[in-house]
Amino acid sequence: MAVQIQLRRGTASAWTAANPTLAIGEFAVETDTDKYKIGDGSTAWTSLGYSSLPSNAIASTGGTFTGAVTFDGASPIVFEGATADAHETTITVTDPTADRTITIPNETGTVVTTAGGTFTGAVTIPDLTVTGTTTTVSSTNTVVADSLFELNNGASSNANDCGIVIERGSTGDNAIIAWDESADKFTMGTTTATGASTGDLSITAGTLVADLEGDVTGDVTGNASGTAATVTEAAQSAITSVGTMTGLAVDGTSQLYECVTEAISGNKTPALTDAGKVFYCSQSGGTQTITIDGSISWPVGTQMVFVASNTSTVTFAESNSTSLDSKDDNKSIDGRYASAALINYGSNTWFLIGALA
Repeated sequence: MAVQIQLRRGTASAWTAANPTLAIGEFAVETDTDKYKIGDGSTAWTSLGYSSLPSNAIASTGGTFTGAVTFDGASPIVFEGATADAHETTITVTDPTADRTITIPNETGTVVTTAGGTFTGAVTIPDLTVTGTTTTVSSTNTVVADSLFELNNGASSNANDCGIVIERGSTGDNAIIAWDESADKFTMGTTTATGASTGDLSITAGTLVADLEGDVTGDVTGNASGTAATVTEAAQSAITSVGTMTGLAVDGTSQLYECVTEAISGNKTPALTDAGKVFYCSQSGGTQTITIDGSISWPVGTQMVFVASNTSTVTFAESNSTSLDSKDDNKSIDGRYASAALINYGSNTWFLIGALA
């Protein structure tokens, strides 16, 4: 006849509640976990270790899975440290042939090893706080979805220039777009500063190539080009000094006038500042001599007008190799209230025209 051998058995909770001490070599099985223990004759059940594990059990002392392991997802996988919720256990995924993504939701502790590490696959982090002195991003392209990018966050006051530094290597000094804190202005240019620099940075102003719209304060140098604009709004102040003008075009009905008169009661040797004047020769009787000095660098086209406003004889003379050309070589104004004009048509060459005698 067949022989049937049965071992002591019961559920895990029943064994724990009873907590018997098994005899030496005595087998006892948990019917709901398929685990079993072998007694030693002195250790109570709850202190006695399991003797082996089924294929779907995990030993408290660890072990190695050689096949696929599937978790049904109904219950979480909890890794406990020395105390509950300490999360001190290190999770290691070793597979050099494939990337892995580990997602840890709702984690409130620290999930960074002191030795660091490298992620080779996709990593999704709901919120990330990075502490330390340097954060290095070495990706080819960095895409940020945020519409605002804040620098110097958390500063209660600030003495540092802030901005973006562009490393140029051996090409030259770094490029920078910055807020100059000491000047309270934006600036851009080149600098020897790096991303680790602080304080008032030394920045050499650079060139901006862009269309400009709005008010401009400060000096504007260089050549202006493009479509001509109209000066509107406030009245323009007088131009008191323009240097040498090589050409002036006035478009429309506007004309330029300069009318400066001066009365002279004796001889006169005009200077450059007299160009364009109308002189009234007001001496009573005698002779007033107007001498043209050839040592002065007269601009071509210089004009001066002389009117004999009294009874003196007004005559014109030459000095320093000046050439004074007039009709019939007449060099005097023909009587009271007559006039004559001097016109320069070469550095030392003049026309004398008008009522001459």
